[in-house]
Formats: sequence, structure tokens, C-alpha cells
Amino acid sequence: MSNWKKSVLALSLASLIASPLAAQTQNDAKAQAQASATAEAKAVDDSPKVIEEAIAALDETDKAIKALEDGKNDDAVAALERAIGKLEVILTKNPDMTLAPVDVSSTVIDIIASPAEIKTAKAESMRLLADHQLQLARPIISSLASEVDIKTTYIPLGTYPLALKSAAALIKDDKVDEAKVVLGTALGTLVSDVVALPLPILNSVALIDDAKKLSEKADRTEDENTKLMALLDAIDHEIARGEALEYGGKDAFKPLRDEMKEIRKKVGNGGSGKGFFDKLKSLFQGLGKDHAQSAKDAAK
Repeated sequence: MSNWKKSVLALSLASLIASPLAAQTQNDAKAQAQASATAEAKAVDDSPKVIEEAIAALDETDKAIKALEDGKNDDAVAALERAIGKLEVILTKNPDMTLAPVDVSSTVIDIIASPAEIKTAKAESMRLLADHQLQLARPIISSLASEVDIKTTYIPLGTYPLALKSAAALIKDDKVDEAKVVLGTALGTLVSDVVALPLPILNSVALIDDAKKLSEKADRTEDENTKLMALLDAIDHEIARGEALEYGGKDAFKPLRDEMKEIRKKVGNGGSGKGFFDKLKSLFQGLGKDHAQSAKDAAK
């Protein structure tokens, strides 16, 4: 995934990490994500300019189509030439780029249910499927998710500029209907990419950051110990939700549960120290990736 896209995801996720259990960590997570996004954006030369030029090229394509509908062929050609110029600027500065981003949107799907309720819903959907009641099972299955879906749309730089040049040539030859077909086909070649990121995992990582700070503090007050235990309970809850929703393979969450037991032993009775959460955080890194890849493949 390119750096500019990671930046967009970081900013999107910062505003979307939300559940009653994780709400206390949202502001800290947002600040961290924004700092990360800023650093990554600086690492990409002219990345905002690339997006700006790509969006402008798409807008000029729309203007060309409207101009053709209004019988303003010269205006259509002019719009296409502007679009081609913008895409050529992108290719000149980024000769290895094959896809130029033009839109990023996000959707949150978050079932409001306990792990036990999720398991009950899963069992009911499986019963309905076994009874050949697909349509009754479908709304239950579709609700069994807690994730942020990030959809990015791109212009394919290998074919789109050529299509615009072909359409412009057809217009000049008074083959307007053929030019409309070419432009319509070109718009149909825009590429969409979906990344699905599980909220239980995102929430857990945000909660871990706060719990880690408290676990490293010696001589915690009673209130701080209570807050730390509440954070651990919240992490356990998110782990249970992620497991119930199957954001990982069989037994993928068992190491997380085992590590949480070890952490509770270490921080019990006011225990403190560094590195208590390092292993736990690393265990989260691989979870959800198979699901994200599956969602991405399904969108193709």
C-alpha cells in the first residue's frame, strides 16, 4: 500500500475508532494517527498534487461529456486536452505510477451486540442455511461485522489517457457518437480497491496504548489501578468480539487470551514495569489481514 494511502487510512480510522469501551482512547489515537499521516505525507513527493491533478482530469472528462451532449464539440475537445495534460503531468513526475487516486470513501459497519449474542446470531444463520433458507439467513450474516471499509477509486494511467486521446480524435472527425462510447467505456475502467479493517482489532490496539502507560507507572493510585483493570476488561471484550466475528483463523485469538492472563498477573497488586504489552500488541498485527484481502479481492 502506498504511503499516501496509508495517510488517508490513518486519518479516516482516527475518526472512526468508536465504541463505548474504546471512547476514552479515541482522542489519543486520533492525535497519533494524524502525526503518522503527516510524517508519511512528507515522504511522498507531490502526493497531494497527484490526487488533485487526477481528480481534475476526471472532472474535465465529465465536462467533455456534457459539452458533447450540448453540441459543443470544440469545448469537449478542449476539456479532453486539459484532462490529458493533467494526466501527462502525473506520468512525467511519477513514471512508475500505474493508478492515480481520485476518491477515497469510508463506511463503518458495526454490530451492536455482545460476543454471546453474536454467537447466537451465527448459530441461527447456520441453521437457516442448513435448512436451505438462504434469503432468511442473508440479513443476519450481512450484519455480522464490525469494521471500517475504505474504498479507493483510481484512474488507470496505462489506458485512460489513450482513451481520451482517441475520443478527442473522433470528435475532430465528427464521430461524436463513437467518441461518447469511448468516453463511457473509459469511465467504466476506473479501478476500485477496498480495504476492510476490523474495529475490534483497532479498538484493542488503541486501548493497549493507554493500558501500557498505566502499567509502566510505579505507585499507581487506587483510581489508576481501577482504570487499568477497566482497560484490561475492555481489551478482553474486544478480543471476544473479534473472535466471535471470526476476524482470524481457528484458534487465532487463543494466544491473545493467554497473553492477557499473563498481563493480569504482572499488573495485579499494583505490579508495574516496561514491556508488559509488547507481545500482546505484536499478536494483533497479523489478525484481520486475511479478511481485508478477501474483501479487496471481492471488490475486483
